[in-house]
Amino acid sequence: MNELVSNRAVLYVTMALLALLTGLFASPGLAQPPVPDSTQNAEAEKEDPVEITADYMEHFVKEKLIKARGNVVVRYQNRTVRADKMAVNTETGQGHAQGNVVMQTEDGSTMEAVRGDFNIKTHRGILLRTRGTLKGQDGQEYYVSGQIFRRFSDEHYQTENATLTTCTGLLPAWMIEVGKADILTEDRALFTGGVFRVKGIPLIFIPVGYVPIITERKSGFLTPSVGISNLDGLTIQNRYFWAISRSYDATIGADYLENRGLRSSLEFRYRPHETTEGWWRGEHLKDDISGRTFWKLDARHKQVLPGGAQLQARLDQTSSANFNKTFKSQTEIRTRRSNDSFLSVFKGWETNSLDILGRYRESEQADRDDLFGILPSATWVTQSFELGKSNFYFNQEMNFTQFLLDLDPTIGTDNNQTIQRFDFHPQVSYPISFAPWLRLTPQVGFRETYYDKEISDQIDPSTGQPFIKGEFTREVFEFSTVLEGPKFNRVFQPTEPGGAAFKHVVEPRVQYDYISNFDRKDRERVRVIDGIDDVRPTESLTYFLTQRLLRKDTDAKGNGVVTQVARFEVSQSYNFRESRRFETPLTPRRPFSNLRFDLDSRLTDYFMLNFDSEYNVYDGHVQRFNVDVGVKISEWLMVVVEKRQVHNESAMILGTLDVTLPKGWNFKYSARFDEFNDRVLEHNGRATYSDKCKCWGLSLDIIRRRNINLNVNQAETKILLSFELRGLADFDGSRGETFIHRGF
Repeated sequence: MNELVSNRAVLYVTMALLALLTGLFASPGLAQPPVPDSTQNAEAEKEDPVEITADYMEHFVKEKLIKARGNVVVRYQNRTVRADKMAVNTETGQGHAQGNVVMQTEDGSTMEAVRGDFNIKTHRGILLRTRGTLKGQDGQEYYVSGQIFRRFSDEHYQTENATLTTCTGLLPAWMIEVGKADILTEDRALFTGGVFRVKGIPLIFIPVGYVPIITERKSGFLTPSVGISNLDGLTIQNRYFWAISRSYDATIGADYLENRGLRSSLEFRYRPHETTEGWWRGEHLKDDISGRTFWKLDARHKQVLPGGAQLQARLDQTSSANFNKTFKSQTEIRTRRSNDSFLSVFKGWETNSLDILGRYRESEQADRDDLFGILPSATWVTQSFELGKSNFYFNQEMNFTQFLLDLDPTIGTDNNQTIQRFDFHPQVSYPISFAPWLRLTPQVGFRETYYDKEISDQIDPSTGQPFIKGEFTREVFEFSTVLEGPKFNRVFQPTEPGGAAFKHVVEPRVQYDYISNFDRKDRERVRVIDGIDDVRPTESLTYFLTQRLLRKDTDAKGNGVVTQVARFEVSQSYNFRESRRFETPLTPRRPFSNLRFDLDSRLTDYFMLNFDSEYNVYDGHVQRFNVDVGVKISEWLMVVVEKRQVHNESAMILGTLDVTLPKGWNFKYSARFDEFNDRVLEHNGRATYSDKCKCWGLSLDIIRRRNINLNVNQAETKILLSFELRGLADFDGSRGETFIHRGF
């Protein structure tokens, strides 16, 4: 007999096809760092029931069959299946869905089919005449269709006459078709009859293809990148990614440089634990142009040691033939004077910290071979804390350092010497608050510094080396006091409901500093290496006038949010020792320091102005001037200009023009101009196109600059091409390049 049941019933059914199809076209996880190994005992997953609702359902007891029709909805875990009709054999598990079949997962992926057959026990199934939208791991939407999708197991699928694109529209900008594909999830897809189409026109025919199916990191060749330069010729970067394990991976490179030869590279990354990670990278090239060998070795390591201490290390070494200046595009790297390797161990407590540092630097300049080392330095710092309830506050810094110096930077000549230094610097302060807007903070301290030797600037004629003399100490007493206030402020209420309120704050501050004189012989014996050595007798008064503009907005929850939109500070010092110094017509007294100005502002999202400068009050000229100005004239036009100038030494201007046009076009042009020497150092232009449906894009970079290396001044022109199919692949010539374009 037939048994009529309610429109709500419980069945055990598994619809995993869509979830696995989501992994079919996922982007490679190469950009993700290795994940740490972890072994956990996973509990067996409990089987969740499936809920079915329909306008009408029947249970045929003898036939062991359940039939449902009319708005049939099946919900299982985070999946939903809809159909006009559905039937399931409760004994064999065989099921059938027909009419407007729609399968949807929690991430929003949706597949539609005319009909589908499945088995709830074997988990096998088939979808006929399907189309839908899949969500990738990065949020990218993939539009797929196919005549047949077959599921043999959780890992094994087959499809026929399938298509893939990330473009919308009846005639997508690009599309990939495959005749047949055999798919193993987390492994690969083998396909035949592949065709890449642009606007429906077949462009590339791929008879047989292999695609890694990677929802996690997986070994494989990366898409090559391409560029061309008048110095290097045609450049093609080739990379192979090796997923060694969940915690380790590597990238092996063999780059073709038409004029220079083959550049090999190897990068290794690791993260064996949540608290340990790092990478190292090496590059090598035997240059066909100069006959020199270029190499570079970089490494980074971070680790949390037992007890919570933090270890950081960096290895930075290059060949005598300057690799960075010859092959790197980032201006800061190309123009740096030395490489820098270090090892640091830091441990912090509530009010104390210990920092152990080792550092080694070597010159990258062609005409120098000097080096500098800190082998090692140990610094113990006590942050300011109250001594009981006395209102006295104590802080100190204790440092031991061994320096390694090369006293002769001449190429081929070394004169390495070591200096050991111990410095102890305690201070005590007593803040006095006269009012909430007025506070005086006097502070006293002393500094004891020990040097194990003196390295004289005079040369011993018998050895040709500097005179080395015995140990000595330096002692200084210091006193300072800071008067903060009186502070003034004014609030400007919004002129309309919901507007922002502004607060203008004026904060004057006066500081007196005194450092005692010490023996002139000791002053002359100190070789100045850093700020500890550069302590000089001081008696000065400095004023600071700081103005701040604060804005108070209301967030979506009705809470007030205060941000600083502008800060302007004026400061200057008066040196009492200089005012008492004996003067001559050639050395007049100049007790006033340069007048300093410093402005940081971002009044709106469309205007940026930052500058700092120093004005020489005696000579009447600007000694130093730095400014950044950015104007976003409209949504499609932006201009950023920065200038760096030191009087009679250097002047550099960098400008960027950014134009965004309709239909996805963007143009950037940047130039770096050496105003002091009246020459343009670099031009950089970029044209970018991104189609309206965001499914593909391209960019073209043209760089022209001066390449000065090994006393050879050459004009270099480089062209880089990038092409991307969003969510699928990219052909990127600018990979690894850093350009000079500026933005907000």
